[in-house]
Amino acid sequence: MDKKEINIGILGLGTVGKGVLKVLRENQDFINEGVMPYEIKVKKIADKNKNIILEYKNDAKILTDSVEEVINDPDIDIVVETIGGFEPSRSIILKALKKGKHVVTANKEVVAKAGYEILSLANEKKLHFLFEASVASAIPIIGAFSRSLTSYPILEIAGILNGTTNYILTKMSEEGRGYQEVLEEAQKKGFAEADPSKDIDGFDSLYKIFILSMIVFKAKINLHDIYCEGIRNISKTDIEYAKELGYKIKLLALAENKNQELNIKVHPALLPVKHHLASIDGAYNGILTRGNGFGDLTFSGLGAGSLPAGSMIISDIIEIVKSYDNYFNKFKYFKERKVRNFTQTQSSYYLRIRVKDRPGVLADIAGSFTEKRVSFASVIQKGEAGEIVDIVFLTHKAKEGNVQVALKKVAKLKCVEKICNVIRVVDV
Repeated sequence: MDKKEINIGILGLGTVGKGVLKVLRENQDFINEGVMPYEIKVKKIADKNKNIILEYKNDAKILTDSVEEVINDPDIDIVVETIGGFEPSRSIILKALKKGKHVVTANKEVVAKAGYEILSLANEKKLHFLFEASVASAIPIIGAFSRSLTSYPILEIAGILNGTTNYILTKMSEEGRGYQEVLEEAQKKGFAEADPSKDIDGFDSLYKIFILSMIVFKAKINLHDIYCEGIRNISKTDIEYAKELGYKIKLLALAENKNQELNIKVHPALLPVKHHLASIDGAYNGILTRGNGFGDLTFSGLGAGSLPAGSMIISDIIEIVKSYDNYFNKFKYFKERKVRNFTQTQSSYYLRIRVKDRPGVLADIAGSFTEKRVSFASVIQKGEAGEIVDIVFLTHKAKEGNVQVALKKVAKLKCVEKICNVIRVVDV
């Protein structure tokens, strides 16, 4: 049987790009057997890094330092964008589509910030734009949501979507170490970037829950309407108190379909130790999804790395090849949806407040919260009587806006030294 070559152009040979090349070459026969009568072949690789070019000197014939050379090559059918960042990646993807190339990427920032624009052009050109590796790396969650879990509406998603922050919080919990110390270790081991802000400030998780919400709820939403908070303020003290109360602290990305509104947010959370996601530790990701009919499903796997991401990019390439003569774009119809204002959302709360231990302190604090309809489920006081002490409160469910107003009043009380932390409690 004659085989038709499907030529691939790879843009960027960083961690993910190297993974794509390695997976494709190590499994070439197996992959090509699955896409008969086609054969997938790497035609060109572009990278401006001279050290990368030297490292791959055996591929000198297909290496170039020009992205344009790959995009303009009439023989290339599928462009794999693994450069990362928003620009120039967005412009490169759009150029590739305009040149008639299908595009595969792992770039969550581009999909979150320009996904609707790119998908609109792909649909117009009858081309594929696929991005399985942009969320949760080794977990084929986009495929599960777009192909398998389509018989009932999905009601909720709760995810640990960032391996760096999960590694840091796990080490803090297991070894009783401080945030800064563990972060520096994570950077030395390569689990965290030299500038880790996108991870630890929650933006990486924000992009990913945006993408999942877009797909699951077929929603056109505004990225800037989603509340995002990272883990910079989580201390080993908070982790110790959480343990005492029967919880673990995780950075969660949450999405819920609430009638006409979507409740989407990213923030640290106290999870009961028996919760499905509480046992997802280290650099692993975990996603819990809830829907009528299929109930609760939990997915877990490596959240980062060269081969996990590379394997998911190859899976997207295979999907394109399998439908090469029968185009169908599954990411086409999006309905305008509003994201609920964060102040109107409800949660239970962990509050750690440092106070001067004086008679009437609890009554003063409780009074400020009672005025805003916030009640306490439990109270723990640490420290010797007569000193500066920490008081930890767990509240019943309350409206976010009411809690914030109450905290401003509490901060002004003479007995209060500092509001040390406010962490939401999640028990979905």
